[in-house]
Amino acid sequence: MSTQAKTLEQLITELHTTNGELITSNNDLANTVINKTGEIDAAVAKAQADVSAAVTAGDSRIQQAIINLAQSHADMRINYYDRKVHSKSTLIQDNGLVADPNDETRSIWIKVPNGGGTSGYNTYPAAKALTKVHTVSGYSYSPGYYETPEKYVADWSRTYMQFILTNESATSEQINDNIASQGVDIHQSQMGGWWNGSLVKDIPCMNIAGLHPYSCLFARLVNVVSDGVSNPQSLLPQNILQFGGNSYFSIDRVVNYPKIPL
Repeated sequence: MSTQAKTLEQLITELHTTNGELITSNNDLANTVINKTGEIDAAVAKAQADVSAAVTAGDSRIQQAIINLAQSHADMRINYYDRKVHSKSTLIQDNGLVADPNDETRSIWIKVPNGGGTSGYNTYPAAKALTKVHTVSGYSYSPGYYETPEKYVADWSRTYMQFILTNESATSEQINDNIASQGVDIHQSQMGGWWNGSLVKDIPCMNIAGLHPYSCLFARLVNVVSDGVSNPQSLLPQNILQFGGNSYFSIDRVVNYPKIPL
């Protein structure tokens, strides 16, 4: 079978056709690349705008958070005290401190003595808001440690102090009932140490329904088994008035932060 040779004109025509197709394909590819590049540029520009907007919004939220934090800490309701030292013995002798009739290992709640003054010791705090007691001193030790010839035979208790800011007219029984009903962790306010240092501690701030909201600082003493006892689980704390040593404390101020709820 023989094929007829193409003429030069035919070859040139075919070349022009192929070349035209190549040019069209190249133009199509170039247009596609240009369109994609435009889409990519637009996407990048949008992403940059979104990032910029997010950064601006983030900066705004951070600035507002800083302002809110500053305002929340700047708003304080402060109870002032006289920095006078109150010991177990002086509270018993001068302020009628007695054991809780339902638990002899702790005392009743009493108002922290303020030296006879009235101004600045009571406030209208926000209940269930961050409240801190600033102490000048807080001493607690284990008298049984000094017993001879054997330690902790007669006295294996140690006395600590606990505090709460609540209604000025509240009774000790009402305070205990309110603590139980609200599930308050009163132990967070417990303080006292052999080194007798100054502390800032969180304390509960509570409002008892039906009582005037005018509030002040209350304190009570509690006995625990001394951590120096070799077998503490075998013993129970003893009577608060007779054992645990003559602990003492001194209060500088109590600060309630009404804009910081707990």
